[in-house]
Amino acid sequence: MDQTHHADACGCSAPVETNAPIAVTINPEARVNAARTTAPIGKLTPAEWHTIDVTLINDGFVTGPLAIETEPVPGVKLDAPPHELTGQHRQDIAFRIHFDAPTVVDVPLTFRALAALGGLATHSTLHLLLRATK
Repeated sequence: MDQTHHADACGCSAPVETNAPIAVTINPEARVNAARTTAPIGKLTPAEWHTIDVTLINDGFVTGPLAIETEPVPGVKLDAPPHELTGQHRQDIAFRIHFDAPTVVDVPLTFRALAALGGLATHSTLHLLLRATK
């Protein structure tokens, strides 16, 4: 399995074992931290929907909505309905992305639990540099 080291708000670091390209942790204060893992995203092609997996580690056992938000990116559609946090320590979730044409884009994703501001500074925001080719 691929691993990523993911720091929480206290500066502690713990490994997250996942095959998902994104790992999100929620600490006991409901602060959200998002990180890119070493898992590959795979080939992205235009005019198709692609699923991107996310591993969620809920150290606060928080329940309620988790939103995935982004600013509009021309030529890119994001299908990311809110996910329900069950309070379980680990959840595997996903969102979908669609490209209108071949492109290279930076897609900023912000993860918010309970409609809160998320992590400290910009820890709840992740920039995905994605390339869609034929």
